[in-house]
Amino acid sequence: MSLAALQERFLAAVLDEAPIEGVAPAEAIEVYRRNARANYRAALAAAYPVVCRLVGEAFFAEASRRFTRAHASASGDLHGYGAGFAAFLGGYAPARALDCLCDVARLEWALHESFHAADAPGLDFGALARIPAARQGELRFRLAPHVRLIRSHHAILAIWEANQPDGDGTPERVEGPERVVVFREDGESRPHAIDESSWRFLEALGRGASLEAASDALGAQAQSQLPALLARWTSAGVIGSFEAAQDCA
Repeated sequence: MSLAALQERFLAAVLDEAPIEGVAPAEAIEVYRRNARANYRAALAAAYPVVCRLVGEAFFAEASRRFTRAHASASGDLHGYGAGFAAFLGGYAPARALDCLCDVARLEWALHESFHAADAPGLDFGALARIPAARQGELRFRLAPHVRLIRSHHAILAIWEANQPDGDGTPERVEGPERVVVFREDGESRPHAIDESSWRFLEALGRGASLEAASDALGAQAQSQLPALLARWTSAGVIGSFEAAQDCA
């Protein structure tokens, strides 16, 4: 058996609960299994502390074990492990009674990704000022790399806030919908509730829409808010850069 084949069988034996003969003694495999499970569970618990609090340690440990069996890490960096956990919870039968759990997990992963995202270079206001007013509608503003947008039918931000270490677990409200933008401030990723106008504007920019198209997304009655929205989210660092057509740059 080649070394590569042996390594593949050993990894399968560590991740699977069934014994695989010819790889290593069962006792040795079990040691590796315990260590692997503990590392994966710790990585998931670090990324999803509110989910863990909502369901309890025993439930979370079992969900983690089942997730790990189906989703082994493809990297040695466990900071990236757990991206599919929210989707897993959405189809995990024991979690059906808590229908907000999947979206709370989505919010937690957005915070996790935001914290580990690259720094934004910062908006070049000098270059922006040189764009002719007649061509400004063609600009495509880009959200900073650490920005994430989450929308839910549930009050996910209220649930998340109530389940912080100093919270009592009782959210101020339980009904949605809720629109949340996650971005980094002073080195910490934080979630903020936003109104429908801000959601439409930022969601359009996130899709790569031009400023004119983002304005159209606001609707006729909300288009007067465009200057204030642009100023607010630029000053907050949510809008991190822009692209201009080459003939107007």
